[in-house]
Amino acid sequence: MVPSVISGGTALDGEETIIQTDGGGRWEISLSGIALRTPQLIRKWDAWTGYMAGGGQPFLVPLVSVQTAPRPIAGGVLARPSSISADDEFFPESVRYAAPYIVAECVSGALLRSTSIIIKVTQGARLEGGEKFSINGRAHKIVRVTARDGQEVDCVITPPTREAVPIGAAVNFEWPVVQCRAAIGQDLAANLAFGRRAEVSVSFVEDFSNDG
Repeated sequence: MVPSVISGGTALDGEETIIQTDGGGRWEISLSGIALRTPQLIRKWDAWTGYMAGGGQPFLVPLVSVQTAPRPIAGGVLARPSSISADDEFFPESVRYAAPYIVAECVSGALLRSTSIIIKVTQGARLEGGEKFSINGRAHKIVRVTARDGQEVDCVITPPTREAVPIGAAVNFEWPVVQCRAAIGQDLAANLAFGRRAEVSVSFVEDFSNDG
Protein backbone atom coordinates (compact mmCIF):
# COMPACT_ATOMS: atom_id res chain seq x y z
CA MET A 1 0.00 0.00 0.00
CA VAL A 2 1.29 3.43 -0.97
CA PRO A 3 -0.67 6.39 0.44
CA SER A 4 -0.56 9.74 -1.33
CA VAL A 5 -0.34 12.73 1.02
CA ILE A 6 0.27 16.44 0.56
CA SER A 7 1.01 19.21 2.99
CA GLY A 8 -1.93 21.39 3.93
CA GLY A 9 0.38 24.10 5.16
CA THR A 10 2.07 24.96 8.42
CA ALA A 11 0.28 26.96 11.09
CA LEU A 12 1.88 29.74 13.13
CA ASP A 13 2.51 27.29 15.97
CA GLY A 14 4.60 25.12 13.62
CA GLU A 15 2.03 22.33 13.27
CA GLU A 16 1.84 21.01 9.70
CA THR A 17 -1.48 19.72 8.35
CA ILE A 18 -1.25 16.52 6.31
CA ILE A 19 -3.97 15.75 3.76
CA GLN A 20 -4.38 12.29 2.26
CA THR A 21 -5.59 12.72 -1.30
CA ASP A 22 -6.27 9.17 -2.47
CA GLY A 23 -8.92 7.88 -0.08
CA GLY A 24 -6.59 5.59 1.84
CA GLY A 25 -3.80 4.70 -0.58
CA ARG A 26 -3.53 2.39 -3.55
CA TRP A 27 -1.73 -0.85 -4.23
CA GLU A 28 1.54 -0.85 -6.13
CA ILE A 29 2.94 -4.29 -6.96
CA SER A 30 6.37 -5.06 -8.39
CA LEU A 31 7.47 -8.51 -9.53
CA SER A 32 11.11 -9.10 -10.39
CA GLY A 33 13.39 -12.00 -11.19
CA ILE A 34 10.84 -13.57 -13.55
CA ALA A 35 12.86 -16.16 -15.47
CA LEU A 36 11.82 -16.90 -19.04
CA ARG A 37 13.68 -20.13 -19.68
CA THR A 38 11.47 -21.98 -22.16
CA PRO A 39 9.78 -21.08 -25.45
CA GLN A 40 6.39 -21.52 -23.73
CA LEU A 41 7.23 -18.99 -21.00
CA ILE A 42 8.53 -16.52 -23.59
CA ARG A 43 5.30 -16.86 -25.57
CA LYS A 44 3.24 -16.27 -22.42
CA TRP A 45 5.23 -13.16 -21.58
CA ASP A 46 4.84 -11.78 -25.11
CA ALA A 47 1.11 -12.52 -25.04
CA TRP A 48 0.65 -10.78 -21.69
CA THR A 49 2.71 -7.71 -22.55
CA GLY A 50 0.50 -7.34 -25.59
CA TYR A 51 -2.64 -7.73 -23.50
CA MET A 52 -1.48 -5.17 -20.92
CA ALA A 53 -1.46 -2.56 -23.71
CA GLY A 54 1.18 -0.39 -22.07
CA GLY A 55 -1.02 0.20 -19.04
CA GLY A 56 -4.35 0.63 -20.79
CA GLN A 57 -5.94 -2.68 -19.76
CA PRO A 58 -6.98 -3.47 -16.15
CA PHE A 59 -6.96 -7.04 -14.82
CA LEU A 60 -6.62 -8.93 -11.55
CA VAL A 61 -3.10 -9.20 -10.11
CA PRO A 62 -2.27 -11.59 -7.23
CA LEU A 63 -0.57 -10.20 -4.12
CA VAL A 64 1.39 -13.46 -3.68
CA SER A 65 1.19 -13.13 0.10
CA VAL A 66 0.43 -16.67 1.31
CA GLN A 67 3.73 -16.67 3.25
CA THR A 68 2.27 -14.18 5.76
CA ALA A 69 -1.34 -15.40 5.56
CA PRO A 70 -3.04 -17.22 8.48
CA ARG A 71 -1.81 -20.61 7.30
CA PRO A 72 -3.25 -23.75 8.93
CA ILE A 73 -1.14 -25.99 11.17
CA ALA A 74 -1.01 -29.77 10.66
CA GLY A 75 1.06 -32.01 12.91
CA GLY A 76 2.65 -29.04 14.62
CA VAL A 77 3.99 -27.52 11.38
CA LEU A 78 2.57 -25.30 8.67
CA ALA A 79 0.35 -27.28 6.32
CA ARG A 80 1.47 -27.23 2.71
CA PRO A 81 -1.01 -25.88 0.17
CA SER A 82 -2.11 -27.99 -2.78
CA SER A 83 -1.11 -27.16 -6.33
CA ILE A 84 -2.47 -24.10 -8.14
CA SER A 85 -5.51 -24.69 -10.33
CA ALA A 86 -6.37 -22.34 -13.22
CA ASP A 87 -9.08 -22.53 -15.87
CA ASP A 88 -6.81 -21.40 -18.72
CA GLU A 89 -3.08 -21.74 -19.32
CA PHE A 90 -2.52 -18.25 -20.78
CA PHE A 91 -5.39 -16.03 -19.62
CA PRO A 92 -7.12 -17.64 -16.62
CA GLU A 93 -10.28 -16.08 -15.20
CA SER A 94 -10.22 -18.33 -12.13
CA VAL A 95 -7.07 -19.16 -10.15
CA ARG A 96 -7.08 -20.92 -6.79
CA TYR A 97 -5.56 -23.78 -4.86
CA ALA A 98 -6.93 -27.14 -5.97
CA ALA A 99 -8.08 -27.79 -2.38
CA PRO A 100 -9.19 -24.93 -0.08
CA TYR A 101 -6.23 -23.87 2.06
CA ILE A 102 -7.46 -20.90 4.10
CA VAL A 103 -11.19 -20.26 4.52
CA ALA A 104 -12.58 -17.05 6.04
CA GLU A 105 -15.67 -14.90 5.86
CA CYS A 106 -16.89 -11.43 6.78
CA VAL A 107 -19.09 -11.80 9.86
CA SER A 108 -20.44 -8.28 10.23
CA GLY A 109 -20.58 -6.81 6.77
CA ALA A 110 -19.11 -3.36 6.16
CA LEU A 111 -20.36 -0.11 4.71
CA LEU A 112 -18.63 1.89 2.01
CA ARG A 113 -15.50 3.62 3.39
CA SER A 114 -15.36 1.40 6.48
CA THR A 115 -11.97 1.09 8.14
CA SER A 116 -12.89 -1.85 10.37
CA ILE A 117 -14.34 -5.27 9.69
CA ILE A 118 -15.07 -8.48 11.58
CA ILE A 119 -13.52 -11.58 10.01
CA LYS A 120 -13.86 -15.22 11.06
CA VAL A 121 -11.26 -17.75 9.94
CA THR A 122 -12.89 -21.18 9.75
CA GLN A 123 -9.84 -22.94 8.30
CA GLY A 124 -6.45 -21.50 9.18
CA ALA A 125 -4.57 -19.79 11.99
CA ARG A 126 -5.58 -16.82 14.13
CA LEU A 127 -5.24 -13.38 12.59
CA GLU A 128 -2.56 -11.24 14.21
CA GLY A 129 -2.16 -8.18 11.96
CA GLY A 130 -0.27 -7.51 8.74
CA GLU A 131 -2.14 -10.15 6.73
CA LYS A 132 -3.37 -9.24 3.25
CA PHE A 133 -6.71 -10.32 1.81
CA SER A 134 -9.16 -9.50 -0.94
CA ILE A 135 -12.92 -9.39 -1.29
CA ASN A 136 -14.32 -9.30 -4.83
CA GLY A 137 -11.11 -7.98 -6.38
CA ARG A 138 -10.57 -5.29 -3.72
CA ALA A 139 -7.46 -5.85 -1.63
CA HIS A 140 -6.84 -4.79 1.96
CA LYS A 141 -4.26 -5.17 4.71
CA ILE A 142 -5.04 -5.78 8.37
CA VAL A 143 -3.46 -2.96 10.36
CA ARG A 144 -4.28 -4.28 13.83
CA VAL A 145 -6.63 -6.59 15.68
CA THR A 146 -8.76 -4.65 18.18
CA ALA A 147 -10.94 -7.46 19.60
CA ARG A 148 -10.89 -11.23 19.46
CA ASP A 149 -13.30 -14.08 20.15
CA GLY A 150 -11.58 -17.31 19.21
CA GLN A 151 -11.09 -17.31 15.43
CA GLU A 152 -13.31 -14.24 15.03
CA VAL A 153 -11.56 -10.87 15.12
CA ASP A 154 -12.51 -7.23 14.84
CA CYS A 155 -9.73 -5.52 12.93
CA VAL A 156 -8.69 -2.19 11.45
CA ILE A 157 -7.94 -2.38 7.72
CA THR A 158 -6.39 -0.25 5.03
CA PRO A 159 -7.42 1.04 2.57
CA PRO A 160 -11.03 1.71 3.58
CA THR A 161 -13.62 -0.43 1.80
CA ARG A 162 -14.29 0.93 -1.69
CA GLU A 163 -17.72 -0.71 -1.79
CA ALA A 164 -20.15 -2.21 0.71
CA VAL A 165 -19.26 -5.72 1.88
CA PRO A 166 -22.21 -8.06 2.62
CA ILE A 167 -22.40 -10.36 5.63
CA GLY A 168 -20.96 -13.75 4.76
CA ALA A 169 -18.73 -12.45 1.96
CA ALA A 170 -15.75 -14.74 1.32
CA VAL A 171 -12.44 -13.26 2.49
CA ASN A 172 -9.55 -14.52 0.36
CA PHE A 173 -6.27 -14.87 2.25
CA GLU A 174 -4.76 -17.70 0.20
CA TRP A 175 -4.79 -16.07 -3.25
CA PRO A 176 -5.78 -12.41 -2.79
CA VAL A 177 -6.02 -10.28 -5.92
CA VAL A 178 -6.53 -6.62 -6.75
CA GLN A 179 -7.54 -4.99 -10.02
CA CYS A 180 -4.53 -3.23 -11.53
CA ARG A 181 -2.99 -2.03 -14.76
CA ALA A 182 0.65 -2.09 -15.78
CA ALA A 183 2.54 0.99 -14.59
CA ILE A 184 3.03 3.38 -17.51
CA GLY A 185 6.47 3.88 -19.02
CA GLN A 186 7.97 0.43 -18.43
CA ASP A 187 10.12 -1.37 -20.97
CA LEU A 188 8.56 -4.84 -20.96
CA ALA A 189 10.43 -6.23 -23.94
CA ALA A 190 12.28 -9.40 -22.98
CA ASN A 191 16.00 -9.02 -23.73
CA LEU A 192 16.70 -12.60 -24.73
CA ALA A 193 20.22 -13.87 -24.18
CA PHE A 194 21.28 -15.89 -27.23
CA GLY A 195 17.61 -15.69 -28.27
CA ARG A 196 16.69 -18.32 -25.70
CA ARG A 197 16.21 -16.93 -22.18
CA ALA A 198 15.68 -13.73 -20.25
CA GLU A 199 14.90 -12.33 -16.82
CA VAL A 200 12.18 -9.69 -16.67
CA SER A 201 10.30 -7.56 -14.17
CA VAL A 202 7.00 -5.70 -14.16
CA SER A 203 5.15 -3.23 -11.95
CA PHE A 204 1.42 -2.72 -11.50
CA VAL A 205 -0.75 -0.02 -9.92
CA GLU A 206 -4.30 -0.38 -8.61
CA ASP A 207 -6.87 0.88 -11.13
CA PHE A 208 -10.66 0.84 -10.94
CA SER A 209 -11.10 3.81 -13.29
CA ASN A 210 -13.19 1.76 -15.75
CA ASP A 211 -15.75 0.99 -13.03
CA GLY A 212 -17.23 4.45 -13.30
